[in-house]
Amino acid sequence: MKSQNIKYIDKLDHLRFFAAFIVLMYHATIFYSQKNTVRLPILDQGYIGVSLFMALSGMILTLITYGKDISVKGFYINRALRIYPLFVFVVTLGYFSTPDPRSSSVGIDYLLSLLPVSNLYRMTYGPFGGQLWSVMVEIQFYLLFPVLALALKARGTRFYCALILLLITARAAVFVLNGTVYHMAYFSIFGNLDIFLIGCLAGIAYKETEGRTFAWYWPVLMIVAINILLVALYRWLGLSNASPLWIIWPDVQGVIWAALIITYLRADMRIPLSNALSYLGKISYSIYAWHILVWMLVARLMPLPLATPYLTGLVLVLPLTVALAALSYAVIESPFLTMRARYVSSSAEATDPDRR
Repeated sequence: MKSQNIKYIDKLDHLRFFAAFIVLMYHATIFYSQKNTVRLPILDQGYIGVSLFMALSGMILTLITYGKDISVKGFYINRALRIYPLFVFVVTLGYFSTPDPRSSSVGIDYLLSLLPVSNLYRMTYGPFGGQLWSVMVEIQFYLLFPVLALALKARGTRFYCALILLLITARAAVFVLNGTVYHMAYFSIFGNLDIFLIGCLAGIAYKETEGRTFAWYWPVLMIVAINILLVALYRWLGLSNASPLWIIWPDVQGVIWAALIITYLRADMRIPLSNALSYLGKISYSIYAWHILVWMLVARLMPLPLATPYLTGLVLVLPLTVALAALSYAVIESPFLTMRARYVSSSAEATDPDRR
């Protein structure tokens, strides 16, 4: 996705699509039986694709703002124009799709779902918008980001590291009190802020290693390592919702995704179909927002999968979702994206009125 605030990096869009693809394929075995299915760890636990989105957000915002002055008003306006139009459309459509007559509580639920803290009370966001809880966590991070960026500028990366340590400590305390920290670690800013911050640190590392390259196989090795890690966690260590590993699992996800992002961006390799992947990354938000609706339609019209749930996702759900997302991007997202403006400036530009 091109922005007035950063030089376009096509590989970032490749990774956006990869994140959306993981989440889309993860829901394959939710809509269809998992029996006799060849299950890939990274897809079987594809909820971690949400973490990749968050690490990318932290990294991209840091690439844009690191060492620069931020117009807080401009930043918030740009973020609202990026997130809310599609979010409101999908959520509103979902609530209006419920049968008449609707009780007054539906209207209250709808209004509550639009607030940036709606993940706190685990809204459903309509019948096919449940995945949009993560958008609310993103918005919470955006609300915090100007303060975090200012603290980074004043105190350096040690501030982010200290904040991550504080969040880990908070989750450990909650685990001792409640015997579980899963919902807090996965669905709230108190777990996902770690991932954003690690993405921010990855952005700094990327900027400060200009000229460094990796061999083409390093991103491949990272994907293999992620799959092995997931096998170890779920099959050998038995990661469950009650596991204390959730105290640090957000941070582990942030680190592995940061490593993948950096090695992929720095990889000395030619990417087949790069332009197509860049476009799919550009519309990845729409893919993420609409894929549950497409899964619901396919599962309703075709009770049995095409050989496997994954094949159904790859052959039917993904192309249909991409088609819907392309239309959605063109008529819902794009008009608002053209309204965004530059919100960063160098220190010299901020102090010299002739350069504003």
